[in-house]
Amino acid sequence: MSELLAHQVHGSANDQPVVLLHALATSSALWAPQLPAWSAQFRVISIDLPGHGKSALMPGVASMADYALVVRQVLDHLGVDRAAFVGLSLGGMVAQAFALAYPKRTSALVLAHTSARTYPAGWEIWARRLDQFNQDGLVAQIPSILERWFPREFAEASPMTLRSIAEQIAATHPEGYAAAIRAIQQLDHFDALKTIRMPSLVVAGEVDAAAPSSVATAMAEQIDGARLVVMPGVAHLGNVQQPVLFTETVGGFFHSALPS
Repeated sequence: MSELLAHQVHGSANDQPVVLLHALATSSALWAPQLPAWSAQFRVISIDLPGHGKSALMPGVASMADYALVVRQVLDHLGVDRAAFVGLSLGGMVAQAFALAYPKRTSALVLAHTSARTYPAGWEIWARRLDQFNQDGLVAQIPSILERWFPREFAEASPMTLRSIAEQIAATHPEGYAAAIRAIQQLDHFDALKTIRMPSLVVAGEVDAAAPSSVATAMAEQIDGARLVVMPGVAHLGNVQQPVLFTETVGGFFHSALPS
């Protein structure tokens, strides 16, 4: 685990650092809608998780705690002692693991379209997706992934946007995808969320079948003082489907939660 994850830094070194962690089978390119506004206000560090985007596979990375460790190594390399985190879906799970393992290095936390525990029924769903992946490959899963991530009306009206997300999925290393699913199957942060003390925002999509708003509500109730925002009509990638609302909601939270 000595090799660093691929990462990009945007904005001024004098501004508050904000780390962006993307969804499963995407990359730091997922945050393109947010970068212009956020990098004008914060020092934005976007990271490709193992086997995603430009990051190599890391065979020793098998759990969310392992993902958090390799993210920490990027911050060590950059000389960042403390940062806020925005994690979406898989990225939200990694952000939880980071905040739980390194609370003194986490200034604020945004958990978007994510969950904190994989229950047996969810484990079985992921097992079936792994079976489909092993049988047909990752590219064959793209239509069903996009169907889960976006409402039909949005998908029909936004073919170029969906094509860009499909390209991120297709570019994901197959074993990076499978390894992340196996880590998701082990996910169990829910009880530990009550120990989180940094300012926290939980963001959900009203029609997100992958991470239902009921899951987000339960997570927000576990975290002392957490704020919950449910985005109306939004499914799993709110930062893409409603980029301005997502950008302003998260950015406004950081302005209130982080020191000037």
